[in-house]
Order: sequence, then structure tokens, then C-alpha cells
Amino acid sequence: MGAPVGIDYNAYLTFNQNQSSYVFRKDSLEGGPINKMTHIENKNQHYFINKATFPNGLICHFNRIDNSLNSSNVGSNYVKEEIPVIDWKISQETKKIGALDCIKATGSFRGREYTAWFSPEIPVPFGPWKLYGLPGLILEAYDKNKEIYFYFKSLEYPTKRFSQIELPRPDTENAQWIDLNTYKKNLMQRHKKGVKRGRVLSEAGNSRLSNQVKLPMSNVYIEAFDE
Repeated sequence: MGAPVGIDYNAYLTFNQNQSSYVFRKDSLEGGPINKMTHIENKNQHYFINKATFPNGLICHFNRIDNSLNSSNVGSNYVKEEIPVIDWKISQETKKIGALDCIKATGSFRGREYTAWFSPEIPVPFGPWKLYGLPGLILEAYDKNKEIYFYFKSLEYPTKRFSQIELPRPDTENAQWIDLNTYKKNLMQRHKKGVKRGRVLSEAGNSRLSNQVKLPMSNVYIEAFDE
């Protein structure tokens, strides 16, 4: 919402040399199913954001062998696409995250400018969510407004808790796999409808404003295709 405010989800990333799966918004990671509205205040405006989890969670699965990214996304969208190419700029800046030496990189991806910290000590190109393509595991990443912030908690390498890399699978009867262009169109349509139906609560007089403030797509979705 234009600043580091919002809701948090737990997540985990499993990987081997060729595949990775990032799992989040999963019932079991939050102590059980969640579906509730959360009130957030920022810059004298009030927002009500729905925090919701799912039995299998949402999954982003990378496969380097066939150059694919399969993901389950908001709105029951199951998307198949080629692995996106992010033009990362690697800097000389370093820091430690846990016991690992990390290097700073920056890059643009789907409407946001990201900073990522990756560790060459774990030489795989994976990271949280759909961030990919650095010469080391991404342990921390955030956009310039810190609206999106992925942060490292712990590492089990190698792990004994997961026997296989998880794949996103449609969890509703009518869900279908779509391509990236269809996903873009769906998300932009959802945003336009949300703006038309939306309400922004003003601090002055606590009155409701309708269709007067058009929130940019980046204020609603991680991926801002219209910017």
C-alpha cells in the first residue's frame, strides 16, 4: 500500500539442482485455515485486506530442464509460462544473512524494482516466489517501497523433511491451465472491476469515497502489468 505495511504469510522453498517449489498461503503454515479481513491504515487512508489460506497453498514451481514456470496464483489462475528473464545488476555490496555471505543485486520484474540478496555458497538460481536467475540462492528480496518483502528465517540444507518437490495442481473442478498473456488479461480485468467496486475510507469525517481514487495495480497485486 505504498509503504511497508500489510499482512505476512509463512512460506517455504524446497529445491534441488534442477527444480524448486515456493509454497505460501498454506493452511498448515498458519496453524489452520484463515479467511478474514484485516484493517490496514496508511497515509490517512484505510484498507481492508483479506488474509486467506488454502489447503495446498499457492505454489511457484521452476523446472530448469524444460525452462518452465508453473504457478498457482490469486483468482484460481494456474499459469504455465517460460522461465522469466530478469536483468539482474549485481553490485559489490555484501552482508551476512544467518551464517551465509550474500551479495546484493537489483532488477525489474513485472512492474516493480527489486533488491535481492543471494548467496553463492548455495549455487542454484532459485529464490522466493517468481524471483529467479542469480548465481546463488536468493535469501532476501524486497521492492523499492518494501510493499513486498521476502525474508529468510532458517535453512535446512540438505533437507530430510521433504521427499519430493511439490507441483501446483488445480484444486477446483473447473480450473484450467492458462498461458501468461491470458493471466495478464485476467489480472488486469480483476483490477479494473475492483477499482469500479472499490471504496477508499477517508480520514476526514470518516466518509466513504467511491470511484474517486484509482489505486494502481501495484497497490493491489504483486504483479503490476499495467505499469
